[in-house]
Amino acid sequence: MSDNCAIKYAFELLRGEIRSAVSLIPGTELEKINEIRLRSGRYMSVSKCDEDLFLSRDGFLTHSCSNALRCCQDDIDYAFKTAFSYSLHSYSKELAMGFVTTRGGNRVGICGTAVVHDTHGVEVESVKYISSVNIRIARQVKGFAQRLYSECFFDRLSSVLIIGPPASGKTTLLRDLCRLVGVSAKVALIDTQNELSATYRESPQNDVGELTDIFTGYPKRAGIETAVRVMSPKAVVVDEIGTSDDLAALEMALHSGVKLITAVHGNSLEDAMSKNCVKALMSEHAFDYAAELTGNYSYRVRKIA
Repeated sequence: MSDNCAIKYAFELLRGEIRSAVSLIPGTELEKINEIRLRSGRYMSVSKCDEDLFLSRDGFLTHSCSNALRCCQDDIDYAFKTAFSYSLHSYSKELAMGFVTTRGGNRVGICGTAVVHDTHGVEVESVKYISSVNIRIARQVKGFAQRLYSECFFDRLSSVLIIGPPASGKTTLLRDLCRLVGVSAKVALIDTQNELSATYRESPQNDVGELTDIFTGYPKRAGIETAVRVMSPKAVVVDEIGTSDDLAALEMALHSGVKLITAVHGNSLEDAMSKNCVKALMSEHAFDYAAELTGNYSYRVRKIA
């Protein structure tokens, strides 16, 4: 799915003056937009290259809101209901989580008033009175993992741990590595948050490999255990490990002879080793290589003895 298609699908969530104004943004600027954000009764904004900008009626992006478009509640309702296909009951889980994946792989996040059903007020059951909608444009960076794949998979399947701080590109690198490995080996992708495959209904909007089976929305442990039992994968790909449940499932896969390709928060391999889950897996020689993200979407590959 190309970025251009993802942008076009984002248009479907907009109405009236807002859709017209977005369509007037020059193509070179449109390609750099990461998010389109609507707030009821306030000015529409877009995020572009880490800048938050306002949009004028004639398609100009500006730091000033003096000539910017203002959103009304009808704009919010239209985007929200269209994203959820006018069927909130069918997307009750996504509604409770506060986001849904739409056509093109775009992720639409919502903000409003939480409905909680337990006495402790911990678990969100639903969201009402939607006041903000954030359309995050899907972008797949093909080729990002090519060097990692070439170094670590040149003659055999390997287990790889990707390490990096938030917003460093861990998910982007993991997604592209899944695509490359899934060309020639059976892969089970445990896509709990639907961030890797961006599956819309039954179809992944991102290329994650022809031999990849996708477990969308599964809790990590249930997804890993089911995948190993029923899909006979050569490798399991899962994002953001760290809990004791993750460890138990990953150990089960490891002891079944399955390679592990996963990611964890951290600034280095040594930093990641401070986490009990990673330390335990390392003690079992679970990983052959580590990829440390070093900023600006670059990384260093380290062989683990």
